[in-house]
Amino acid sequence: MLQTSADILWITIAVCIALLTLFSCWGIFYIIQIIRRSSKMFKGVEQMIENINDVIKTTKEKIEHSAAYLSILADGVKKVAEIVREQGGGEKKRKK
Repeated sequence: MLQTSADILWITIAVCIALLTLFSCWGIFYIIQIIRRSSKMFKGVEQMIENINDVIKTTKEKIEHSAAYLSILADGVKKVAEIVREQGGGEKKRKK
């Protein structure tokens, strides 16, 4: 089987190529795992940013609706105050 030193050289080269291939596949597998974890992490961060954006949007809408209701409420209070003032002024004129 091993008749010359060239045979030993070729077997050694074949073993080295096989080990290099094995370690290359192992390294590629870990690189793919790292990329997959990074992708999942970025999706999680993206989801958190979307949730924060939704909370901010909801808060903004509630504040806008509250401001609209407050202006309507303020107009109503003004009208009630005018009516009370008119009725109160009318009673004072009658008493005189």
